[in-house]
Amino acid sequence: MCYDIAYFTKKIKKYEERFGVEYGGSEVIPMYHSSGFSHHPIPVVTNAAPQQLQQFIWGLIPFWVKDLAGAAKIQNRTLNARDNTLLVKPSFRAAARKRRCLVLVDGFYDHHWHNGKSYPFYIKMRNDEPFALGGIWEAWTFGEEVRYTVAIVTTDPNETLEYIHNKPAKSDTPRMPFIVPADQEDQWLNIDLPDDDVQQMILPFPDAPMAHYTVPRLRGKASPGNSPEIMQHTPYPELEDEQGTLF
Repeated sequence: MCYDIAYFTKKIKKYEERFGVEYGGSEVIPMYHSSGFSHHPIPVVTNAAPQQLQQFIWGLIPFWVKDLAGAAKIQNRTLNARDNTLLVKPSFRAAARKRRCLVLVDGFYDHHWHNGKSYPFYIKMRNDEPFALGGIWEAWTFGEEVRYTVAIVTTDPNETLEYIHNKPAKSDTPRMPFIVPADQEDQWLNIDLPDDDVQQMILPFPDAPMAHYTVPRLRGKASPGNSPEIMQHTPYPELEDEQGTLF
């Protein structure tokens, strides 16, 4: 799954140029590590405003949720939207058809298990460029308040993520976020696409353009918190032999 990402670690102009957008919001805060369970605003480009860089809250609130308690309860379960249920699950199907977006990131994190312990990995592009994850969004109205929220779409893993994400949840399989190829970003935002075409877009991203390495602990006292240090390579000797046999 995808519960931890990094974004805005570069100057805002970098994202504006890469995605052909403008940002008119408040000053951005670099997020070297952002947990989905904190429900931070994350950068998106939507089908409704494809020339604008906005920030939506991570954790989708479906339009049919009736109250604040229901919204808070569902958000921890809607950080991710699986590709195989995207167009049928009540929480996601309306947004998947009419409200798609690009989630702009510099990289994301996942955990690998070895001898009963977990080790965090940072995954990014080899060229260190920002990239887009496929997302869906909602505008949830409660009284006079409107909350704009987003979920990240996940799919089957490539070889890299199959190795890293080796302890999925019970009754599940390894997953990875749906990375939208640069030449398909406009297509993902096209809400006139038939369902079959949308489904066929959601594929594992190739391994070759990607880089991955172990980093400091993401949580707890050993975590550097939201600082550049959390993105730095941190070797774990107990993993070296295992990684050497695979990569």
